Amino acid sequence: MKEGVLFKNYTTMRCGGEARYWDEPTCEEDIIRDLLFASERGLGVFVLGGGANCLISDKGYDGLVIKMGKEMSGLETEDLGDRVIVRAGAGLLLRSFATTVSEMGLEGAEFACGIPGTLGGAVFMNAGAYGGEMKDIVISARYIDSDGNANEISSDDLRLGYRTSIFEQMSRAGKVFVITSVTCELRKGDIDSIKAKISELNEKRTASQPLDVPSSGSTFKRPEGYFAGKLIDDCGLRGYSIASSAAQVSPKHCGFIVNNGGNASASEVFDLICDVSDKVYEKFGVRLETEVRLVGEFSRRIDITSFGFKYGVPEDCDLVLDARSLKNPYWVEELRPLSGLDEPIRQYLAGFEETERLIAGFVDSVENAISQKNKAVFSVAVGCTGGHHRSVYCASRLEEELRKLGYKTDLKHRDILKDSADDRG
Repeated sequence: MKEGVLFKNYTTMRCGGEARYWDEPTCEEDIIRDLLFASERGLGVFVLGGGANCLISDKGYDGLVIKMGKEMSGLETEDLGDRVIVRAGAGLLLRSFATTVSEMGLEGAEFACGIPGTLGGAVFMNAGAYGGEMKDIVISARYIDSDGNANEISSDDLRLGYRTSIFEQMSRAGKVFVITSVTCELRKGDIDSIKAKISELNEKRTASQPLDVPSSGSTFKRPEGYFAGKLIDDCGLRGYSIASSAAQVSPKHCGFIVNNGGNASASEVFDLICDVSDKVYEKFGVRLETEVRLVGEFSRRIDITSFGFKYGVPEDCDLVLDARSLKNPYWVEELRPLSGLDEPIRQYLAGFEETERLIAGFVDSVENAISQKNKAVFSVAVGCTGGHHRSVYCASRLEEELRKLGYKTDLKHRDILKDSADDRG
């Protein structure tokens, strides 16, 4: 067990602060002891593989980091005739796994030869490229849960989808676990054809991706019906950076944000991610979601919109909050023509205990939802019937409280002027 280990030396983005505690287990018994250590001290646990696909805060991680590496990277096979079962430790680099099985004349893992990270991380996010993904070859995975129990989960229950799995969903729900090994099934093939395919894919990667510059891999998930890189390029952001920061949209592939020379801080990378996401949304109405996992404290921005349910819920919001349980100023005649921005309405709604309880509940709901969503920009919609009184007031109060907690916020009122002559609040 170590203390104060610098993430920058272990991530492909080459940035990030210190881990409070750090351990590199050599077996499942070590992992069980690590989880007990964290549980006894009330520490969070973060499992780090090859250091790809994550952005670690400059403030580091105030918990225990379990680094899965070469000590958990063994590989064994079982010959079944035309197929071979391959069991490998979760700490084995995915590239090494793919190269090793290809040299055995096994086909199916060629797509993985250029993907950074470990085998465990690849299953966690169902890594894929060039038409192949982990769900095509994985038949089971083994993990240790927070109680120290070993579990084997089959492919049918892994819920492998686009950049997600049962493990990714468990993580978002706050569950603690460590993937220890992965079992794959591969077909026997012609070794020369396999090597030729790998060579072809490697040439494509070298030609199209910034492999010689620190990055976390592909930064954004593919929005349905679009390609993130093309949307970014069509916004004129190829090579874009903020104030000459070393964090930059790759001139070679706009889907990658790179850290030139490893000189950018995590906050600079994060600010660029947010800025790019904003610019794409402003031009195309598509909000990019990060594929890269955000670990530790970042000043995430929260977009807050008040609205009226009778005009429909805003599209693409991450969380909808309902203010209709509050007393409605509409039924007070002198308040009817005013809005939730006017002081008489604010005083009226602030006079009820249930109002502050609702606002406190809204703040808790936002913080809980943010912790479960891997997004740089989080969108909250606060609604009442017409979007004129209660939703406007509550959205404004919610912004005040979130700012006090250190969040960056942006507030707008969508329906405040609609149907004002016959608004029901």
